[in-house]
Amino acid sequence: MIRPVAMTIAGSDSGGGAGLQADLKTFTSLGVFGTVIVTGLTAQNTFSVTNVLEVPAKFIEAQFDAVMVDLKPKYAKTGMLASSKVINAVMNKIIQYNISLVLDPVMIAKSGAPLVTEDTADALKKLIKHSLIITPNKFEAEKLSGIKITDKKTLIEATRKLYEMFNVNVVVKGGSHLDGFDFAIVDGKELELKGEPINTKNTHGSGDVFSASLTAYLAKGEKLEDALIKAKEYVTLSIKYSLDLGQGHGPVDPFAPVDRILQREFAREELERLLWEFEKDPSLILQMIEDNTKINVAFLTDYKDVATLAGGIIKYLNKIKLDGPILINIENDVSTKVRKINKRVCVSIALTKKVLDASEKGLLKISESGLDSDIVMLDGGVYLVGDSVDEILQKLRRINES
Repeated sequence: MIRPVAMTIAGSDSGGGAGLQADLKTFTSLGVFGTVIVTGLTAQNTFSVTNVLEVPAKFIEAQFDAVMVDLKPKYAKTGMLASSKVINAVMNKIIQYNISLVLDPVMIAKSGAPLVTEDTADALKKLIKHSLIITPNKFEAEKLSGIKITDKKTLIEATRKLYEMFNVNVVVKGGSHLDGFDFAIVDGKELELKGEPINTKNTHGSGDVFSASLTAYLAKGEKLEDALIKAKEYVTLSIKYSLDLGQGHGPVDPFAPVDRILQREFAREELERLLWEFEKDPSLILQMIEDNTKINVAFLTDYKDVATLAGGIIKYLNKIKLDGPILINIENDVSTKVRKINKRVCVSIALTKKVLDASEKGLLKISESGLDSDIVMLDGGVYLVGDSVDEILQKLRRINES
């Protein structure tokens, strides 16, 4: 098997949330093999950086030579480049090996605090001219363009000025200051990248994940414009489902977009298993269905996605009939209720004599709150709930044996 290869040229974050660690997690999640040029080491966590160790320029060059002679990535991205010596070493190797560079000009933190000295900033400006695209945040764009960014209009003005100044593709990230609005210019074409307001303090590594996902999509053969759109979607999900870890600003989760897909497929497979049990043994569910009525099933993921039958389940003589395929996030009664109840699996049922008998015998607990209960009565509906398909099957057997 062969995977696309990409390169990160970045510092190490011992806290694991940013730097080359975030880059490699992003590459892997997107199916890209990541190579690494380590430019520095940091001792940091979610609330502070306590020490920084710069890697000598000669060793940075040696890493480039070792990777390029063997693995030959065509696309690379930068992270922390702590000095002009480091930047010059990187620039020489980018030119030598004709690498298409996604330059994240790490100059100013999200708080607005400067991260590099003036001579380093000047060296970065030289590297910009050898890049495929630059991805400055709001503060970095202000520093490079001289334009104060206060709204979408001034962000667009700054983007246009950077494009003219450096003659290079550019995307300026508005971040939380502008509700996730970014603006890009690619080969003269202007592109709005709209995000969404996300109420979280856990944004550590978001810039790295954006530039790393952009690089990964390029390595996979996407055109720059399409790669930008996909990278924006990817980082938005990574922020939306960020991790509340540590005592400071927690990391975004570059695995979340992939995990969300995996959980959707798991939900679909688990409902298929439940429905197969119903079809093998209709008696499991028949006595919970009234004539001329329809019930349904739902499975809720950690991302609040819901798998459910498009139509539902009806009684057909002494058997059941399934109506429609299993779909994700269609709106129906059971998909709405499973989110409200916040249990993993939900089956809408009728409050039949069999169900009431099981409750009177203490085999099942019925409540309106959903707390520590097996059956929830909500908005006129009755719902058998559980944390797994196996638990639902156990409860159905308990009802039928009552």
